[in-house]
Amino acid sequence: MNNYLTAKVTVNSAANVIKLIVFGILFTAGVSVMPSQFKDSTLQGVVAVILTILLALPIVKVIFIYYYMSLAKKYAYVFANNTDTTITFSELRDHLHRSNVEDELQKLITKKYIKNVIVEMNTQTVVLTSENAMQANKIYVEVTCPGCGNTITIVKGEAAKCPYCDRALLG
Repeated sequence: MNNYLTAKVTVNSAANVIKLIVFGILFTAGVSVMPSQFKDSTLQGVVAVILTILLALPIVKVIFIYYYMSLAKKYAYVFANNTDTTITFSELRDHLHRSNVEDELQKLITKKYIKNVIVEMNTQTVVLTSENAMQANKIYVEVTCPGCGNTITIVKGEAAKCPYCDRALLG
């Protein structure tokens, strides 16, 4: 699983497919009876148009959901394959072949399709905060414990405890 996608993207979308089918059938039925409604009465025709538009709204909503899910997957793929903890908007534009990455990314975050990123508008960068991205940039050092003499690998500059004798260590 990609650490930048929310459950909203990875959830089974069978309910959305059912909505598309049901509302699609109802929308088609509404469009097909519309001309006959106008023959009988202008008011009936106007009501038929309004009901048909209302039936189209859930279809449009599901289409947008799929659009945002697809877009989120593209961004998450770039983030997951980035070797640094930051990526510039320019690099995103190059990878995704899209011009409006700032606004798209803000929408994906606001609509909760993307997680574990911080958008820095002033520096035109995206900071990747998933555990995998942070681990990739850490430098590990081997430290010999002064208490028991065992060699332990820890992150450089961070404090840790020896797993053998519980003594405090600094990387």
